[in-house]
Amino acid sequence: MADIIDQLQPGNVIASRYVIKKKLGRGGMGEVFLVTDKETNTDVALKTLHAKYATSRQAISRFVREVQTVRKLNHPGIVKVLDARKWQNTLFYTMEYIEGKSLRLWLQQQRRLDLASVVRVLCLVADALSHAHEVTIHRDLSPENIMVSRDGSVRLVDFGLAKLDDQFKGLTSIGANLGKAHYMAPEQQNNPAGVDHRADIYPLGVIFFELLTGRAPLPGLKISTLRPDLPPETDAFVEKALAPNPDHRYATALDFKKAIMQIYRLSQQQAEKTQAQAKAGKNAGVEKVSGFFSNLFNKK
Repeated sequence: MADIIDQLQPGNVIASRYVIKKKLGRGGMGEVFLVTDKETNTDVALKTLHAKYATSRQAISRFVREVQTVRKLNHPGIVKVLDARKWQNTLFYTMEYIEGKSLRLWLQQQRRLDLASVVRVLCLVADALSHAHEVTIHRDLSPENIMVSRDGSVRLVDFGLAKLDDQFKGLTSIGANLGKAHYMAPEQQNNPAGVDHRADIYPLGVIFFELLTGRAPLPGLKISTLRPDLPPETDAFVEKALAPNPDHRYATALDFKKAIMQIYRLSQQQAEKTQAQAKAGKNAGVEKVSGFFSNLFNKK
C-alpha cells in the first residue's frame, strides 16, 4: 500500500496517461486528484479506490457500481465519467473536472445564502435528480456532493452509494452507516436496502434549511423563526420535505422543484407588497407635510 501512496504524488503519471497535479479530496473509500490527461491535454478529476480495499469484493463492487451508475446517466447536471481502469492493483476512474466550489464551501464562505440563490441551485439539482431517478437513487446527497461551477452551473457528484435496481442488490446492506446521517432519510437509516427515490427528497429539505439559516434543522424548529423574512408558507414547505414518512413528502424531485419555485414567487409578492406599503406610507407623509404648509400659508 505504501508503494501506491508514494506513486500518487504530484508529477507522477498514472497508467502512462494521467499526470497528477494535486489532491482534491479524500473520502471514506477513495481519493480524488486533479490530473492532466496527456492524450487530450485537458485537466480531469481522477478518483481511486483506497489500496486497503484492493482485496475487498464488496468495496470493489461498490466502486465498479459507481462507474456503471454514472455512465448510465446523461444530464448536464451530473458529472460525466470519462475513463475507468485498473492500474497496479488500484481501481480508478476519471471524470470531468468542475472548476468551481462545493456547495459546502460556498455556504462556509457566505454563512447563509439568499433565497434566490438557494432556489436556483436546488431547482438545478432537482432537475438532475429527476433524470437520475429514472435509473438510480443517489442516497448520499449533501452540500459536499453538489458542485457549483464558475459559470453558475451545478453538478451532482459521488454516486458511490447509489442504488441500482438491476445489480448488486446485496450491497445495499453493506455500509448501511455510510453517507452522512445528518442528511439521511429516516427510512434509509432503518432499512437502506428498501428505500426508493423519495429518500433523495429528504436531504433536499435539509439542504434548503441549512443554506438559508446556516444551521441544521431540528425537530420543532421552524425556519420562520430564523428567517422571518421568508414567506409564512416556507414552514409548511420544509415540514413536507422533511416528513419522516416518505408518503407524506413530495412525491418526486420535480414536485419539490415546483414547490420551491412557488415559495420564491410568494417571496417576490411579499417583497412587492412591502415596497408598495413603504411607498404609500412615504407618499402619505409627503401629503401631510404638504397639507401642513398649505394650511399655514392659507391662514389669514
